Amino acid sequence: MPERHPDTAAVHAGRFVVPLNPASSPPLFQASSYEFDDLEDVEDIYAGRRPGAIYGRYGGPNALQFESAIAELEGAEEAVGSSAGMSAIDAALRTNLGAGDAVVATRELYGGTHILLENDYRKAGVRVAYVDQQDPEAVAAALARERPKVLYVEALTNPLVHVADLPALARAAHAAGAILVVDATFATPVLVRPLAHGADLVVHSVGKYLGGHGDVGAGVLAGRADLVAAARDYLVRRGATLPHFEAWLALRGLRTLGLRMERHSANAAAVAAALAVDARVAALRHPSLPGHPQHAAAARLYPRGTGGILAFDLPGGRAAVDAFFRRLRMVAIVHSLGEVATTISYPAASSHRMLSADERRALGVGDGTVRVSCGIERAEDIVADLVQALDALGLARPGFAGLGQRVEA
Repeated sequence: MPERHPDTAAVHAGRFVVPLNPASSPPLFQASSYEFDDLEDVEDIYAGRRPGAIYGRYGGPNALQFESAIAELEGAEEAVGSSAGMSAIDAALRTNLGAGDAVVATRELYGGTHILLENDYRKAGVRVAYVDQQDPEAVAAALARERPKVLYVEALTNPLVHVADLPALARAAHAAGAILVVDATFATPVLVRPLAHGADLVVHSVGKYLGGHGDVGAGVLAGRADLVAAARDYLVRRGATLPHFEAWLALRGLRTLGLRMERHSANAAAVAAALAVDARVAALRHPSLPGHPQHAAAARLYPRGTGGILAFDLPGGRAAVDAFFRRLRMVAIVHSLGEVATTISYPAASSHRMLSADERRALGVGDGTVRVSCGIERAEDIVADLVQALDALGLARPGFAGLGQRVEA
């Protein structure tokens, strides 16, 4: 090749060599576009007859690697990543619902999903109905009445951690001619695989447990190949596919998912056991507790634990919650969950702020409800921080010796 002008060489110089031996960790591909050899190459890659990348909006090598990992973990035919958990939820719904169709959704929806259904789907002519996913008779009646295309539930609800009976819900949905879509963000495929229990699609907010480090904004959905293909096309058209760096971060986080979920679950169970004997908290909710309404279902469907989320109420409402939060030393106020550090949030001001006080109370989310996302620290340190904050409120303290033990006063 003849010598090129330095200006030209600066554009084209250097040769990228892909090693024949694989990297021990996934390399990051930040390219937004890719070269083709000829027009035959163009047609083959666009048609999927040979592997290749096209353009960032169509996805890239990192997204494909993450998607294949999720598909394997979920036992799914296919998976597709997206730019956010909400875009994954939207793709799952939009590709199966149109004007005149109906969706039946759990009343205990994440607030963002509730607003999506009310502000976008209902206004687009989709009939939206809500049901208590824990009540089989109510679910059956809603399905018979609405004849929906989609039944949408949460495997573990936010923030009260109710447990969906996925096999029963799948049977009911299919008998009514609907598909079952499950948000399993709180569970992850380490704790439950909804598709194995009959679900058609499962969605996750990747920035929670799958990524696990509070540094990813992404979503993913997995399930039947035809449903995922339609969702992928929709995401590509909307420019909402999974960006390269987020895919790389998510896959990095995924490598430790099993270890983290084991610790998250164990810590939440330990913290719940400790708070269960502390009279200063009320309405404590975690499926590991014998008094939880779905304790038996949790033991059946979640043999490895029920995740790191627990909720409880403080007497005194918002003022008591504010005072409690101000006294925490280690646990931070964060309006997300699933990170390696323990965090706390106030649903009335975060996940459920778009609902009225009456609507929140009807769900069991009161003015004193707080949600704890237990991290991977030592459980006794999480308990100690929560207890010292309760102490600082000046409430009468019961005899307390730490993890689930009382002592004589």
